[in-house]
Amino acid sequence: KLQIMKDFQLSSLYDSGALLTRLKGDPPEDEWDMEPGHIYWNPHVDKANIPTYDYSALLYLNTRGQDFEGGDFAFLDDDADRVVEPRAGRLLYFTSGPENLHQVREVRTGTRYVLAMWFTCSKDNRYRDDE
Repeated sequence: KLQIMKDFQLSSLYDSGALLTRLKGDPPEDEWDMEPGHIYWNPHVDKANIPTYDYSALLYLNTRGQDFEGGDFAFLDDDADRVVEPRAGRLLYFTSGPENLHQVREVRTGTRYVLAMWFTCSKDNRYRDDE
């Protein structure tokens, strides 16, 4: 969070949510799957899903080519895709608005782990444990 504040010259930034994601290549049927049939590799904008998200961050917990195949992150710009290869310890952060349409490419084999985090500039919209 402090690095985002520094790089974007923000005086304050609040936690808005976090999610440990596990994407498996050729996943088995899972009776606990919260969204059966969900296609995670659809292009999207984080702020379009949750309007209070202002900044998004991903911390990669394992490495493509060692732990899984596929699973690259891609910014979908008009002139070209900007692809980020997952590597353990890599932190990727960006503004959550329509300027950063993106997708995660399909994981073909293995399991990809990422800690996804979102931040807001609004104190009123910050995450609170008491809710």
